[in-house]
Amino acid sequence: MAPGRPISLFLLIGVGLWACGSCTTTAVVNLPAAQSDFAGPIGQVATRAVQVGFINNTPFRAIFTFGSYNPLDQDGLPTNFGQRRIEGNTATAVVAAPCRKTFSIGGEELIRLIDQNRNNPQINITDERALVEGVFFSSAPLGDPLEAEPTEGTAQGINLLNGVDFTCARKDITDTTGAGLLTFTFEEDPAAPGGFRIDYAFLPP
Repeated sequence: MAPGRPISLFLLIGVGLWACGSCTTTAVVNLPAAQSDFAGPIGQVATRAVQVGFINNTPFRAIFTFGSYNPLDQDGLPTNFGQRRIEGNTATAVVAAPCRKTFSIGGEELIRLIDQNRNNPQINITDERALVEGVFFSSAPLGDPLEAEPTEGTAQGINLLNGVDFTCARKDITDTTGAGLLTFTFEEDPAAPGGFRIDYAFLPP
């Protein structure tokens, strides 16, 4: 064995243990979770997608922003995020959202990243009043100045982890999108902060 090699090996092990000194089982599962594929013909990286749907079980309009991002990527942007105003007792069509490490509805970090990079051409804010932390619930009629304000209350934002709370698993290796369905349901809940809560469920492929 060449001189110095054992020291190098020990250094590598030590660095690895130090870097993951505060890792939890959840973090370890989240980090290697699949989020992209290699698309032909030259093997370019292509982001997978997860299927997402929203159900508003309250009688009030729900106003929010949702999207995904990679917490450890300081240069990454939450591109292709969405903004919605969903009327009471209705549901949306299923949409495809980019699969990254964290999927969020109104999470503080998601909103911060969007707002901080609003001048970047890749960031497209379509509803300024929906760029809020959590979810706002309004009973004001459409056209009223308060139609996007939390006249009835709010729900706290939610952050889900890829590989832990949902996956972007495919049924076939040739698929470029995940086959599972991530659904979010808005409910009135007097015991929750703001009077409302967000429930979620993931239906795997």
